[in-house]
Amino acid sequence: METRRTGRVPWGIAVLIAAIICALSVLGAYLTRQITAEDVYGEYTTVSLTGNEGVQVSGNGFVYYNGSTLASVSSSGETLWTYMVGANASFNASDAGVAAWSGQTLTVIDREQASTIYSNPSMEAEVLSARTGEVYTAVLLAPEHDSTIVLIENGGREVDRITFADQTVLDYGFFSSGELFWVMSLDTSGTVPTTSISTYRPGRMIVGSITDSQQLMYQVMFQSSQVVCAGTTYLKVFDYTGQEVTDKRVLTYGWYLAAVEQGRDDPMMAFVPDAQYGAGGEMRDVRMIRSNLDQIVRMPYPCKALVAKGDRVYGFSDSGYVMVARAGTQEVDAYMLEVASGDVYGVTDDRVAVIGSGNTAYLVTLP
Repeated sequence: METRRTGRVPWGIAVLIAAIICALSVLGAYLTRQITAEDVYGEYTTVSLTGNEGVQVSGNGFVYYNGSTLASVSSSGETLWTYMVGANASFNASDAGVAAWSGQTLTVIDREQASTIYSNPSMEAEVLSARTGEVYTAVLLAPEHDSTIVLIENGGREVDRITFADQTVLDYGFFSSGELFWVMSLDTSGTVPTTSISTYRPGRMIVGSITDSQQLMYQVMFQSSQVVCAGTTYLKVFDYTGQEVTDKRVLTYGWYLAAVEQGRDDPMMAFVPDAQYGAGGEMRDVRMIRSNLDQIVRMPYPCKALVAKGDRVYGFSDSGYVMVARAGTQEVDAYMLEVASGDVYGVTDDRVAVIGSGNTAYLVTLP
């Protein structure tokens, strides 16, 4: 009698079918995450900040000072390192490092490893502030008027010393991957106070100088190979030599730059009407400007703080809401956060809000 053999799927076809099933499963999981990612928010971790005397958010975490020690904390709440700097210190934290100072003592710490990049217990004058970049550290020395900035290579070698006669340094920092340096200063020697912005190649020469007789400039940003300056009347764009790119001028009279993502190329800028900014103001109308973007959105609730991050502006209200305005859309989403209302220290690069209430920091995942 003839026996009929059950047909079998060839081995190669079986493998192919299994691969297709796996691929479809992975694709389905990815699409599900993409669809639901915007809905994942509100989860939070608490971190004790006993003796908190300052918090600065940068990168995927923050640095805080408790009166004697600096601590670096990740966005998940893990303490990455601590470093003793002593009493009465001030500090500035960036992605590259942390500069701490007290009196004439300066210490520069690597952000990742907490190793000492530079330490000097006896600078020639009181340290007013310091900033650390990828290549250099800048130190502003007293007095506040007629002050001096010392540029130190991260390794200890002094590469430049810049004096500002008859001027007050308002702000300064690094750009172009830390290779170039900028300073904004105020000159009050004339009949009308004027601000100027100078750009430098450390150890070599001044690259350019920007002055503006039409307005008082108050904020500096960067956009590829151009300098963006916010003033009381216009948002202007200059090249590094100080020549204005006039076709990029934007009228911002009546608006104040309330938030900008520091240290980023082509950052998101959030302007609010002058009347809504400051004491007693309720920030509701937000003008978002970035490259070719210029749009105005209305926040559903009054904001006590705004944070610009990536393609979004986050607004935080006293009533416990966080609002999310996105580039290219007029709709603003509002989410209730189940945490105590407090100081908004900032938002990390991986979209975690750092909110302080008393000696507790809430690390809240944002949309």
